[in-house]
Amino acid sequence: MNNLKIKNNDCHAALAMTKNAQSGRSMIEMLGVLAIIGVLSVGGIAGYSKAMMKYRINKTIEQITLIAGNVRTFFAPQGNYEGLDNLFVLKKAKLFPDEMLNTECDTSCLEHHGHLFSDAFGSSVIVGRGNKNSDRDNKAFYISLHSSQVDACIELVSHDWSSINAGAIAFSGGPEGFRYYTVPLDLNTATEECTSEYAGEYVLYIDIDKNSTYWQNLLN
Repeated sequence: MNNLKIKNNDCHAALAMTKNAQSGRSMIEMLGVLAIIGVLSVGGIAGYSKAMMKYRINKTIEQITLIAGNVRTFFAPQGNYEGLDNLFVLKKAKLFPDEMLNTECDTSCLEHHGHLFSDAFGSSVIVGRGNKNSDRDNKAFYISLHSSQVDACIELVSHDWSSINAGAIAFSGGPEGFRYYTVPLDLNTATEECTSEYAGEYVLYIDIDKNSTYWQNLLN
């Protein structure tokens, strides 16, 4: 009988050890699963951020291309871009996609359309005729963009804008004024400009006469 009790005690002890061992393995497995989930979550967030950045860049390119086409089509009958700076014309002609309209814009910001239209990054987009001080540039226009995202800036300014006949791009140079380049812009120059102290605004000039003395002086 005593032997039977000893054997039963041994069985209970063995069973307890087995349960403890099983509990130990379960905890280790749980930690492993949590670690895997953590790694996948970090990778998923990074992948999502990268995908959203690419989407916004592509969306902005699509928006700029559409605006350029709308401007050219609307002003084609008059043969120049006189009046493109008029806010009433911009809204009436629907040159910008509806999705770019800042519906929260108050009366004060309507005085200047710099806050009226925004790209996929939420940054302002402005259009105007090439150069108010030059008659020849009534036949050219610009699209001004602003970006605080360095990666987006580099991709956008180095994009091949030949489809909209963009001939030049200018970057804000602070007190020194704007710096002008022909497009497409090479990657090294794009990176330098987008990471400069005064980075933030860049302007695409469309339908310009690059053979004119005016633009040759700016681009050389």
